[in-house]
Amino acid sequence: MFWKFGVADLVFLDHVGDKKMVLDLGCGTGGSTLFLAGKGKADWIIGIDLSKDMIRVAKKKAADTGLGNKTCFIVCDGRRLPFKPSLFDSLISRGDAFCFLVPLNNTVQELKSMMKPGGVIVLEMDNRVDWKPGTTLSTGFQKTREGQIAYLITAFTKKRDYTSVSYILNPDSKIAKDVTNDSEFREKGYKASKCPLQDVKKEVIKTRRGSPTHWPSRKALTTLFKRNGFTGVQVMGDGLLMKLLLEGDRLIIEAMKKNPQLFFEIEKRLVPYVNPNNAPTMILRATAP
Repeated sequence: MFWKFGVADLVFLDHVGDKKMVLDLGCGTGGSTLFLAGKGKADWIIGIDLSKDMIRVAKKKAADTGLGNKTCFIVCDGRRLPFKPSLFDSLISRGDAFCFLVPLNNTVQELKSMMKPGGVIVLEMDNRVDWKPGTTLSTGFQKTREGQIAYLITAFTKKRDYTSVSYILNPDSKIAKDVTNDSEFREKGYKASKCPLQDVKKEVIKTRRGSPTHWPSRKALTTLFKRNGFTGVQVMGDGLLMKLLLEGDRLIIEAMKKNPQLFFEIEKRLVPYVNPNNAPTMILRATAP
């Protein structure tokens, strides 16, 4: 929620607001792209995302706000960028998009090829301090888009990969019928539950594995960019104040919505004192070679 209320955009503006060619990696519906187009000094900002629906919304928002002449939105994979080398002097990414672009080392090499020497990269991602490597994160039943019943297991591996496996149940099986008749499941389409996997597998008609994502530690993230030649690599802890405030009074949340600049200034002054290993959010800033 800290990012939702505009503080993230102010972070990016602070780091890359004076740049002329900006790439927004995983732009979603274009919130940060359009904010920088309106507030920064960029001549051109390109937003990319894999979701056609999000890009469609971003294009409409650009047209509605009169920023279509400074922005461009493209459906593409951040691991295979359709641009000429050394085009951008800055790159931003928020909402954990970077963690989906595995293997991350290949992605960093791709990003480096797109950057002008001295170009600035700023990435924001969750720190996942609440996930313990080598553990199961959740188990439960959920309804798929096709209306099937699946037993879903998510895990965080020792290598810090997030994985998910969905066991699609035979609709005529006992487990599927029991789940279908559960009042909580009927209401929410999901029910947290621990069920013996050996029993589930007896009633499975199909298994689906989700695409893994990778959540590097602060140390690993720093090493990743340094190893690829980036200089001035900093990984800062952020969002701690916002997390604490958002767990408090609703009036604080409303105040943050109305004046994100104030909360940004407070957070900015606290960053040097926040342990990035424990902060809820990490922000990486690095300079391209």
